[in-house]
Amino acid sequence: MKKELKLITAILALAVIVLAGFVFIYYTIHLTLSLKGDSKVELGLYGVYEEAGACARVDGKDVSDKVKVEGKIDTSTPGTYTLTYSVGHLEITRDVIVGDEMNPRIDLKDAETDEELLLGEEFVEPGYSATDEHGNDITEKVTVKGGEIKRAGENEITYTVADDSGNKTRVSRIINVLPNTEYETAGVSICMYHYVYDENDPPDDLYDRFGNYISMQALEEELNWLNDEGYYYPTWKEVREYVDGKLLLPDKSIVLCFDDGSKSFLECGIPVLEKCKVPATSFMITTNNGKKKIAEYDSDYVYYESHSHNMHRGGGNIGHGGIFTAISYEEGMADLEKSIKICGSRDAFAYPYGDYNDSSVQMVRDSGFLCAVTTQPGKAYPGDDPMLLPRVRMSLGQTLEEFISKVEP
Repeated sequence: MKKELKLITAILALAVIVLAGFVFIYYTIHLTLSLKGDSKVELGLYGVYEEAGACARVDGKDVSDKVKVEGKIDTSTPGTYTLTYSVGHLEITRDVIVGDEMNPRIDLKDAETDEELLLGEEFVEPGYSATDEHGNDITEKVTVKGGEIKRAGENEITYTVADDSGNKTRVSRIINVLPNTEYETAGVSICMYHYVYDENDPPDDLYDRFGNYISMQALEEELNWLNDEGYYYPTWKEVREYVDGKLLLPDKSIVLCFDDGSKSFLECGIPVLEKCKVPATSFMITTNNGKKKIAEYDSDYVYYESHSHNMHRGGGNIGHGGIFTAISYEEGMADLEKSIKICGSRDAFAYPYGDYNDSSVQMVRDSGFLCAVTTQPGKAYPGDDPMLLPRVRMSLGQTLEEFISKVEP
């Protein structure tokens, strides 16, 4: 029996070797690889290299998408750069030669001066000019990209020009943009919703929820208006960068939040968000079947964030009496970590009942949240504490006109 097993194993191994050999021979004979374009390309200093690619075929079938390209080109430094194209056992190369003079030539005014701006300040172009190899002025052919600076840090402005022979040059100007919270901005509305219902089947507690319901029909009307007006829906990371003075957001920017993770929102609110293709945050009280709800109501348009695990209850003496302001640091941190694990994110936190004190704010900060929202009224602005962001309350029975007056710039 053992001899038979060894024989079978040997036969199978031999079959694999034969098959591999057959495949190798087949591709050796039938696979071809050739360059598209010239095998030697000459560029001026800062010339724009446009990859032509390579063509690979197996028995006439195009497999060019399988070709791998290795090698880098630095057009700011003269020299010869080699690109290697490979597929299967085949390999070919292309040499890219970068000269020591620009052709065509672009000259940037004050190119050696370090440009520095505060975020929100307008960039004033120092000037530039371009000439072809014959000295003809072709400045009007220069295209400039990157002048609208929206983020702190190094911002690149590129200048590109092509001459009549097809030669192309691209140079850059680096602008160092510093964070700034003093510029004028319309602010960002972080909207606070809670529960959603269908006007055709109103809940029994419609008027017992402190005006925290909104109908599906009214919500859809509001979302359609936002879309028609071209509103931007920033992420919490973008909100954090905005209040830190590191990012400009469009004047028409808005964040939609639905507190508690109630079944009414999950069943009635999410379908409206999906229909209108508008993203929103659900601040989930995770002790209320949070894990099951998040799995069951997974949606491309809903981000689940923490409203605590089990701190949406009484026990404190601040504000509405939420326990978060009275709980120990160890208990609070454990609760937050549990909710973070269930939600799968620590981008944002909503204080239970909107109650907070220095201790609870420190816990939220130490838990690594990017942002935290309160129930204090107002829009968010650069310079605001990212752990104490205000919100715009949405109320039962509000008209579209009332909604617009709350959120528009």
